[in-house]
Amino acid sequence: MAQAKTVLIVDDEPSIRKMLVEVLSLEGIPTETAVNGREALDMLEKSGPRVVLLDLLMPVIDGRGVIAALRESPAERAKHRIILMSALGTLETARDVDADGRLVKPFTVSQLLNVIEPPGAAS
Repeated sequence: MAQAKTVLIVDDEPSIRKMLVEVLSLEGIPTETAVNGREALDMLEKSGPRVVLLDLLMPVIDGRGVIAALRESPAERAKHRIILMSALGTLETARDVDADGRLVKPFTVSQLLNVIEPPGAAS
């Protein structure tokens, strides 16, 4: 099996970040965390490709702002797989946001793993 891509967890809730790090670490998936969109953009600018679990609603820069900033550099946006996370109602109102996937909170471990590495995806 190929080395898993690092997952950048971007969420302002410490308990969500901690839970996601624990679950993904048990699966052997490397993780990094950011508490807001500004921190995430700084990290992405200095890193290789990432899967980004991106909370939609956060202070400083929210999920929409992160995606808008990445869209200004198509090559940078293309490097990363962006998965939006939020409650169902919030995600429903964000259909216009250019994300590679969506994860409705609360979610199961299998839903999380499937959105990070969809079945049949090349490793």
